[in-house]
Amino acid sequence: MSEQEWVEKLESKPNYKLGQNFLIDSNISRKITKLVQGQLADPIIEVGPGTGSLTSELLKDNYRIKAVEIDKKLIEVLNDRFIDVPNLEIFNEDAMEFDYTQLQGPWWIFVSNLPYNIGTRLLVKLIIEVPVIHRYVVMVQKEVGERIVANPGGKEYGSLSVLFKLFTETKIQFDVSKNCFHPTPKVTSTVLTIQRETILDQQTRLQAFEISKIAFQQKRKKVRTSLKSIISEDKLVELGIDPNSRASNLTPENYYDIAKGTL
Repeated sequence: MSEQEWVEKLESKPNYKLGQNFLIDSNISRKITKLVQGQLADPIIEVGPGTGSLTSELLKDNYRIKAVEIDKKLIEVLNDRFIDVPNLEIFNEDAMEFDYTQLQGPWWIFVSNLPYNIGTRLLVKLIIEVPVIHRYVVMVQKEVGERIVANPGGKEYGSLSVLFKLFTETKIQFDVSKNCFHPTPKVTSTVLTIQRETILDQQTRLQAFEISKIAFQQKRKKVRTSLKSIISEDKLVELGIDPNSRASNLTPENYYDIAKGTL
């Protein structure tokens, strides 16, 4: 059966509240799978498998997969499509509430056509809380991807950019047309690869992320004002940071230096 036919097997329309836009282009699924670049010993956690487009391609490469799907009706489709597949374990759970401590072993790979309604929140949660996931291959809204990889001084640069630059090496791989989905979304998607670095000073980096959030909440103000409750103007100068800079002018390294000075 084609991906379109699997979607048509659903007895109800895709759930807008759950951010459901099903990938129906098998060529895109294959391109995403090629980016996984895992060893056969690297198990995969897939969130939002939908009707199983990505899952099917991953199974062809013999990956072991835990798939987390919140929609009970999609669970029925997945169980029908992948009956008696030993490498696949399906969980009918909310990905935001899933117990990621069950991901045992040295490394896991996260693969997902991320639901629009939880994509950013879930990625932030996993980057911070689940270090065992060392590689991500994810599809997100193009706007979100641009915010994640944005550089200091750019209009898309924000605390999300700071977090990902402090913890990962992230690249935009390719855009995905709206026509590759059902129903057709209003926005273009993009595929990212995210490699989580081995972090020895996680607490300092988390503090840097929190400081950047405070600065960007008052992004039009100079940092001597927006961060005055955290660090003095003299200390900023000592760190080589212009107190008249604004949040978007500070690099992730600047936020890291401020965090080191406050811990």
